[in-house]
Amino acid sequence: MDTILIKNASYLITTARADVIENGAVLIEGNKIKAVGATAELEKDFQGTTVIDAGNKVVMPGLVDTHNHLGNWNMYTLLGWYETHPLVQTERLYKIIHPAYTWMPAEAVYDVEMVAYLNMIKTGTTTVSDAFMYPDESARVAIDSGLRVDLSPTIQTNVRYPDSKSPEDDLVRTEAAIQKWHRAANGRINYRVHPSITYTCREWFLKECVNLAERFDVGLSIHAVEGLQATERAKEVWPQGEIRRMYDLGLMGPKSLFFHSCVLEDDELDLYAETGTSVAHCPVSNLKRGLVARVPEMLAKGINVGLGVDYPNNDLFNVMRITSMIHTILPREPKGISHRTALEMATHGGAKALNLGEETGTLEPGKKADIITLELKGNTRIFPPTAAGLINLIRLNGSGSDVADMIVDGEILMRDRKLTHLDEDAIMERAHYWHGEFIRWYREKEERGEPFVEVLHPDFEA
Repeated sequence: MDTILIKNASYLITTARADVIENGAVLIEGNKIKAVGATAELEKDFQGTTVIDAGNKVVMPGLVDTHNHLGNWNMYTLLGWYETHPLVQTERLYKIIHPAYTWMPAEAVYDVEMVAYLNMIKTGTTTVSDAFMYPDESARVAIDSGLRVDLSPTIQTNVRYPDSKSPEDDLVRTEAAIQKWHRAANGRINYRVHPSITYTCREWFLKECVNLAERFDVGLSIHAVEGLQATERAKEVWPQGEIRRMYDLGLMGPKSLFFHSCVLEDDELDLYAETGTSVAHCPVSNLKRGLVARVPEMLAKGINVGLGVDYPNNDLFNVMRITSMIHTILPREPKGISHRTALEMATHGGAKALNLGEETGTLEPGKKADIITLELKGNTRIFPPTAAGLINLIRLNGSGSDVADMIVDGEILMRDRKLTHLDEDAIMERAHYWHGEFIRWYREKEERGEPFVEVLHPDFEA
């Protein structure tokens, strides 16, 4: 790893809550930030070989995506087919989401996921939590992507995915994967135990997942109260409710991350706060179901909230913008989210949710060098750029297309919008091939009237 000086930054954002530094600089040694400050001070004694001139650019922490399914962009074709027939969440699982997973052969994983990583790099996400499957294959593509990745391969008891022999086998493979991949690639790769959803996992399995996470001191994640119909059904099966049940089973805690969390009662919000459970707020997918999580109330109670894209072909600037606006129009108090809070959720709040708050999410000495720049030259959205209004412009008008440079763990992954280590054309060509294979498989199954998935037991079965 080189020593890198980023200098002459028109504006340097160290954290969402700090003042913006004009004509700022960042000194990187190895994979860590050594110093942050004025260009004149940091360049005086610089002895390294790599200099990035950030004139006409914003330098800021890389964005952190706390929830995504990087290999599941095939479902967009299916969503288009079913768009004229609105589906409840459980129907979406069996007609769209499960089939997209069930088709996936191991040899496709690398190519399919790399498209999503390509999008992450080009749109400013330096850290992502990936809830997919095939632990070994997913880990290899994560390492080659260069990003910081929280691996959360999906396991469950009700449906068999192609990488699974049985739920018991899933637990064995998860343990092996933790031992093999957690803190791999100089600490860039972290592992998280991820039982998919409460109602897709039998109770014994959820308890075993808790035991695994505790035994290896790793994070735990789960989809929680994501849709209204499923949440109402959960109350019929478990009178205490979905969240209280997870609390009783030990799934909540400071290393737990609950995706979505849209349909919460007051006492359930209190359980999040009491246990230190973080939330991955995914407004784009939540709004498709007509739901908006109670984020201002979560923040008021001290609950840590990060942002999740959920879809591999969206970006966090869009999520930040929606998060900033949607809470101003709802008829509930408190209203709104400040511009600094929105950026905080997209950076350090996300890092805390992934148990990386001491490592990344801000530009401070000792933190990992996960940095992006935004191009200001010719940028009519982030205009007029001033120190006072910059963060507000970024959260409302920023776009993934503004990203010019990316550094992760001290390595330059993109320089002036040119990728340094990935062949974009080759990646897209392979991905188009696999997409065609998936569509052919789906249509043939549909024409023959064959089930798309192997169901081991019904949802909501204890």
